[in-house]
Amino acid sequence: MAKKFESSIEVQSIKIDTVVDHPYIEHGINLSGTIYIDGVHDDESIDNIKLEVFKLINGEDSKIVSKHSIELVGAAASKDMQMIPFEIVPDERWIPDGTDEVTKLILRTTVLFENGFEYNDEDEIYFDIEE
Repeated sequence: MAKKFESSIEVQSIKIDTVVDHPYIEHGINLSGTIYIDGVHDDESIDNIKLEVFKLINGEDSKIVSKHSIELVGAAASKDMQMIPFEIVPDERWIPDGTDEVTKLILRTTVLFENGFEYNDEDEIYFDIEE
């Protein structure tokens, strides 16, 4: 279980990292972490950050099982890093279907800028349903 969750979006001088506290989630534990935003200046503004958990079934089909949206109020006016904690509660939709041969859970971070540009990155998380 040495795999680390890695999701990073870099646009010009801006870097957005999504860091998951534990990419291996057990039954009864929430998916939690922090989004780090670095390098936002007065003339650049992030409108929205969206976190989506989806099932990747047999490497092809995907099905969204959870959405979490973060609205940012105003633009960051300094080079200081902004940290936004998040927590997503797993439910029965996260559990692999009995017919699925290979099911992976993916956490995708999507950043929407006020100018309409959208960027995303994703990585795998692991959900153990054993009680």
